[in-house]
Amino acid sequence: MKATKELSPEQLVQRRKNRRLFIGIFLCFAIPLVGAKIILDMGWYNPGVTNKGELVDPPVELSQQDNEQLPDTWRLAFAMTENCDLVCENSLYVINQTHLALGRERSRVTPVAIQQQEEVSNLPELSPDSQMQYLTLTNAHQQLAEIEPSSMFIIDPNGFVVMYYVVSQDREQAIQQGRDMLDDLKKLLKMSRVG
Repeated sequence: MKATKELSPEQLVQRRKNRRLFIGIFLCFAIPLVGAKIILDMGWYNPGVTNKGELVDPPVELSQQDNEQLPDTWRLAFAMTENCDLVCENSLYVINQTHLALGRERSRVTPVAIQQQEEVSNLPELSPDSQMQYLTLTNAHQQLAEIEPSSMFIIDPNGFVVMYYVVSQDREQAIQQGRDMLDDLKKLLKMSRVG
């Protein structure tokens, strides 16, 4: 208090200006921090997740023997059941259509249906330009079924199962999952140096 009595009016005005300036600068830093904290706490921020499928974490690696029997490209895969039901039919259709939708990148990807046994009943008819390969790989089939049954998978050329998409019995939902798989696959192919 004694200090304010000794100050001249010009000094008091200057002190108020300095105080306002300090408070303004403080608010410039504090308001964004408080706002960010509120946004995070309220769950209004959607983190930068861009993949639409489920990442396999930790990644599952197929055995070297199974990987050598698969094509040397990226693979869109489905673990076949003994009797091809509606989910199986939707999966094969969506994988085939996704492969066709890749356009010029199609040569880098191969659609595969991995069977546990040689014969599967009720296989759907795919389009004449389908490049679907039916392979009997018992160990790979078991590994894929353990991750998530009734799912489509993206497998890289090194044999790592990267992502999966649970397939719906509804054809429209399955087609949407195929679009999601196509988006993710395009990103993977763009960033990939293998396959």
